[in-house]
Amino acid sequence: KYSTINLYLVRHGQTLFNKEHRMQGSCDSALTPLGVKQIEATRDYFAQNGIAFDRAYCSTQERASDTLEIIAGPEMEYDRLKELKEKDYGIYEGRNILLWPFRRFVGSSSIEDDREVTERMERGMNLILRDAQDGENILVVGHGDSMGHYICECAGGAKFTGFHNAEFALLKSDGNDVEYEENVWPAKNVRIDQITGN
Repeated sequence: KYSTINLYLVRHGQTLFNKEHRMQGSCDSALTPLGVKQIEATRDYFAQNGIAFDRAYCSTQERASDTLEIIAGPEMEYDRLKELKEKDYGIYEGRNILLWPFRRFVGSSSIEDDREVTERMERGMNLILRDAQDGENILVVGHGDSMGHYICECAGGAKFTGFHNAEFALLKSDGNDVEYEENVWPAKNVRIDQITGN
């Protein structure tokens, strides 16, 4: 009997650049203590809901692989795919978002084109689906902008509103077509004061 492939697309936890409101696409920064706690909340959600992963993938950026290892544990093997990387913001990488209104970025030739991002993500997801088996739960850890473009353009994500840190989107596939189901944010109530004790 045919059964559906479940794709869990998880955005990485908060990073230092997220905390500092800096543009972070091709550049990378470490998870913050809050980011780790956020991902632990998402990991716990999967465990509490009986969701175990048959395969796992992430982008080649360390914030994604660090996130995956917290969720899946040290024993889980996984593949890093460059196609899942975040959008490259060119000359705006590392700059403070609050000082550089986003509309100014439009048209800069150094920024990766949205269409290129979507096509790259689609190639990566097709690689994942190529090896997927009926009924599998597949963990895909990546980035808000690139995964968001994929969901909106390739998975019928008309109701998709974006990713918070450590939030995930559930997509279902028959091996060819991919359909957006829902977003879940287990880390919604995780706060920094729960770590520091203040």
